[in-house]
Amino acid sequence: MNRKNKVKWGLTMLASLLFWAVSIWIAVEENTWKAWAWFAFFTLVLLLAFVNFARVVIGSQSVVFTDENLVIIGFWGKKTPIPWNRIEDFGTWQTRYQNQIKVFTRDTEKEIKEMPTAFRRFLARVDYDFTGAIYFILEDMSGMNMEELLEKCNQELKKHQKGNNVR
Repeated sequence: MNRKNKVKWGLTMLASLLFWAVSIWIAVEENTWKAWAWFAFFTLVLLLAFVNFARVVIGSQSVVFTDENLVIIGFWGKKTPIPWNRIEDFGTWQTRYQNQIKVFTRDTEKEIKEMPTAFRRFLARVDYDFTGAIYFILEDMSGMNMEELLEKCNQELKKHQKGNNVR
């Protein structure tokens, strides 16, 4: 993970702790239901900030290159294997806060239809319509910068496509 994101999440955690501390102080001093409601709200904010801080800083998300698949491992440990013979190409997608590698697959429409839930199909459809891809590798997942990660992805794709005589 790059230093900029660590600093950003560290400051978010610090601000959340500060608001939580102030809310508990006000709740104890005033002892009204409104004060305790604000304390409950900021406790929830602190919990969410901690979960996101741990996810980003500890880096529980990752990407693994195997002989059969490109495996994207999400925050909750959910593995999304993408067989090499279904991958067409890689591209970059940059937002203000994060760099990503787009994974372009063959027959994306079929993959969207095979998604297990309506919500996931909806999100995949929006991603596909907006970016042209339904799978993304976050720069922070790999410990590499964007250029190195894209180069690694393309090398692995070429290696596995030569072995499978795809394309």
